[in-house]
Amino acid sequence: MQTTTKNPLTALTLAIALSLGTTASLAAAPAQAKPATAVEVAATHSAIAESEQQQLQHADALAQSGREAMSYIVAAHQLLTDKHGEEARQYLEKAKGLLTELKSEVVAEKDNANGLLPIYSQLGVQKEEEVTDQVKQKLLNIYPDVIRGKHEQVVEALKTVGIELQYSFVDMPVAVTLGKVESALKSLSAKNAQQASQALTDAQEGLIHDSFIINEVSNDSPAG
Repeated sequence: MQTTTKNPLTALTLAIALSLGTTASLAAAPAQAKPATAVEVAATHSAIAESEQQQLQHADALAQSGREAMSYIVAAHQLLTDKHGEEARQYLEKAKGLLTELKSEVVAEKDNANGLLPIYSQLGVQKEEEVTDQVKQKLLNIYPDVIRGKHEQVVEALKTVGIELQYSFVDMPVAVTLGKVESALKSLSAKNAQQASQALTDAQEGLIHDSFIINEVSNDSPAG
């Protein structure tokens, strides 16, 4: 999938229109030997919805930790630029602690061979597009995959929404980022601020940014 950019788009953060508390569960109730009563079916769906909500809240918490770690890295980089090595080291120790915890979480995910952590996602819509209740519901159904960083599935699902959208995201390679932070700390211990600064530059540039235009409407006029 090719990265594209389009300017006349208004940012629509998913969290505004889509609430974790109202996320719809798509899972079906398990088959039973006898017909389930209305109470049993409701209880089953409630349990599934609650479990999914907890998973999404956990994924969102991991994303927040990833953003926090990156904010420490950016701050440390600036402090090194301003010749404040000790303060930079303190920020990097905080980033290292967060990234170490995140690494154990990401490694435990069987379907995440690249060790990526989604830390940001956003939808953009054309200003003139009307976001109807039907569109909002479709976006709501896609929301779990957005939180989990299933980008290919999100793009395919967004094609069914019926309006032009721009989907953007940022993923963090956790182990690689942690390695850069550890390298920066070692360089600081060796009084090599320049090498530490380069490691932090590499950490920031190592983030994976991508953006896709979906259901794009061509503005080209037909040849006369």
